[in-house]
Amino acid sequence: MKNRNKAMVNFSRLVLVLCLIIAVGCNEDAWDEHYEELDSRLETNVLSILSEDSDYSTFVKYIEQTGYSSQLAMSQSYTIWAPNNTAFEQVPSDILNNHDLLKELIGNHISLFAYNSSSNSETLVKMFNNKYVEFINTNGSSSFGGVDVVNKDLLASNGIVHTINQVLEVNPNIWGYLNEYESQFPILMDFLNQFNETGFDESNSVQTGTNTLGQAVYDSIFSTQNTYFKIIGDLSSEEERFSFIGLTDEAYASAYDNLDDYYNSPYIDTVKNNVDKVIFRNLNFPQVDSSELNGTIITTTGSEVMLDPNSIIENVALSNGNIFLVDELIYDPMGVIYKPIRYEIEDTKNRTVGSSRDFSIQKRYSAFASGQFTNEVSLLENPTANNSNNYFEVNFSDVLAASYELNLKFSTVDAPQSTKLKFELRYIGSNYVPVTEEIGPIVVNNLEDGVIKIGDSFDFPFYSSGEPDDYFSVKLKVIVDVSEPELILYGRRFGIDYAELVPTE
Repeated sequence: MKNRNKAMVNFSRLVLVLCLIIAVGCNEDAWDEHYEELDSRLETNVLSILSEDSDYSTFVKYIEQTGYSSQLAMSQSYTIWAPNNTAFEQVPSDILNNHDLLKELIGNHISLFAYNSSSNSETLVKMFNNKYVEFINTNGSSSFGGVDVVNKDLLASNGIVHTINQVLEVNPNIWGYLNEYESQFPILMDFLNQFNETGFDESNSVQTGTNTLGQAVYDSIFSTQNTYFKIIGDLSSEEERFSFIGLTDEAYASAYDNLDDYYNSPYIDTVKNNVDKVIFRNLNFPQVDSSELNGTIITTTGSEVMLDPNSIIENVALSNGNIFLVDELIYDPMGVIYKPIRYEIEDTKNRTVGSSRDFSIQKRYSAFASGQFTNEVSLLENPTANNSNNYFEVNFSDVLAASYELNLKFSTVDAPQSTKLKFELRYIGSNYVPVTEEIGPIVVNNLEDGVIKIGDSFDFPFYSSGEPDDYFSVKLKVIVDVSEPELILYGRRFGIDYAELVPTE
């Protein structure tokens, strides 16, 4: 039985070999033609291959006209997505007759390195004009920037040629789009344009010699840069991917009305400057698709915001990301401005001490502390009659006109007794009269290691920047309330990590 099976296997193999021999014999001429054609291509550069086909004559003419022909004759590796002659009939004449625009258009179809369609992939390809175009290959189909590739993987000595039947328009980046359609975004562009600065561009200038002092002399090129991009991200960069909220004046008005009460102040400039800072710092974020906005939080340059997908009029695809055009923008204040305000007690800025001779604050390292430092506070002498030496005071920064709770985070201290503290919270009331909220006294255990809420919630009617000259400042005074007779019950040493104003819902 085994010998019979073995004979059948050998017979099958013999039949297969005979079939292959017959097939090769029958198609020998075809295979020879195929390999001869392939060999000739591999000895010819990409530009020559295009030049040999009259269907690409218009494209070749523009390659030569824009100066790319000498580069494509070099021995580097290139990929060309070549539009046929018919495709150029749809290109506006004002582009074809403008050398700079034409060069950018032709450069939009040529890249360094070889990109074939052999595997499923989605690749962002950097083109000669420094734009990035997506080359997608899926299940045998290919597209380039959304245009179908109709003929693929024509090999040459220095690269690959693909054929497309449509000229791929040059897509502007976000900054280019905003400038092109500036009239749609008057307030937004007025704000951003104030940060434009024009200066000498050394990297793109050509040195023509030296002067009598030996200094370089340039055929100078000046370029404009926007300094605000250092804060929100470079909207003109082709190397990064952003999503940007295209803020119409209507959307700006809705965002402003939603936030301005939190910056309530008799100084109009204070309100506008702060609200504008919040709005314009929260328009840019790492690229997301509109389908990802269904109730999800996105992280912008400054905060976490919720963008309602129903407010998006249009999603504009651009070379370095996309713009969401909106007609309404309602930020949740809890996400962008109404947040806990923490003061680390070891921070000496905006902190004062009643008497540095009688009162001591020593910071010490603790891996468990919020800022990896906690503080040991000691009253070294008896309180004065007017309590002028037994306190420290902190001035909170950027307190909104809103409601907060006051929390203090205490830490353990090497002391034999608990201490007794009282507090004063000082701010300006709605009638512009100073308000002092007195809280306590409370007893704090020397082993306390946690957050203690101090008093009730507090409503601050005005925005406070926290600057020393700000009339509306919000200050907390922490007072050691242990008199001489009470030393038998309490000590004058305690540990504290931070003081924090926490928004109430």
